[in-house]
Amino acid sequence: SSGINAEWPLRPGTEDKIGMTTLPLDGNPHNTTALLAHCDGASNVVACPHSRFLFTAGGKVCRMWEVNPEVLHATAALGGSGLAPFYQLLEGGKEGPLAKEMEEYFYYSQMRSQSVATTEHRKVGQYVALEEVPNIMRALGFYPTELQVQDMINEVKFSQYVDTGKTVSEVDLETLIKLYCNHRPVFGLPLYKVYDAFSTLAGAEGCGRIDRGLLLSLLQNKGEHISEPELAEYLASLLELYGSATNKEDKMSSVPAAEASTTLEKVLPEVIDADMFTGHVLGFMPAAMAE
Repeated sequence: SSGINAEWPLRPGTEDKIGMTTLPLDGNPHNTTALLAHCDGASNVVACPHSRFLFTAGGKVCRMWEVNPEVLHATAALGGSGLAPFYQLLEGGKEGPLAKEMEEYFYYSQMRSQSVATTEHRKVGQYVALEEVPNIMRALGFYPTELQVQDMINEVKFSQYVDTGKTVSEVDLETLIKLYCNHRPVFGLPLYKVYDAFSTLAGAEGCGRIDRGLLLSLLQNKGEHISEPELAEYLASLLELYGSATNKEDKMSSVPAAEASTTLEKVLPEVIDADMFTGHVLGFMPAAMAE
């Protein structure tokens, strides 16, 4: 892509659009704009030396655009400062249930790091440990892969390294909200995709039903690798085999992997279908699937 300067870089959008954004890239939707350049697709984009005009080519057409970064700056200013643009990306806004839930999980994570069961006086501050970020994301219904978790942690950990030469080990609520808005999937995970996955894995003759041993093997060996003890721990947590959330972590840590695997064989049926997996294992509420 061609850039006007370090503050207002130009970028190709999709196949038929071009756009302009401001730096640094923080996820603020008001700092980015895009427009339709060529219905047949834009094959190239070049800025003139003084950065006031832009030339695009697509199909048999070449177009010249006048660039006015001040308009984008004004749009960003009207969108609000601080967290205001990011609250607009949350369902219900700043006063909505999702924003309140994020705040509750933020402070609960501080309690977890100081032990939930303790009777001693707890210290509540403005930061939580960086390692708590994946737990908060999962509690909010965003289940990142291990690679996505590492990307989020590295984004915060090295955010000040160029300026200070030091890494960041804590995150505040503002940064947490930005991370959630920037990394969560736009459309989530619809149930029909789980059903499609079971149909694919089961094959034409499986009718959407998978043998328990095959499913456990696929979960361990396909995609991101999961060891057998890890898989047993995750499923035991989902099925609440070792008590409530307040004490199950301590109980699970003392359970041998072989015992946990044997327990899973007892609680999981020999044949598993999508309804059983989504309802009994994942705990999703039944919902009508839309195309």
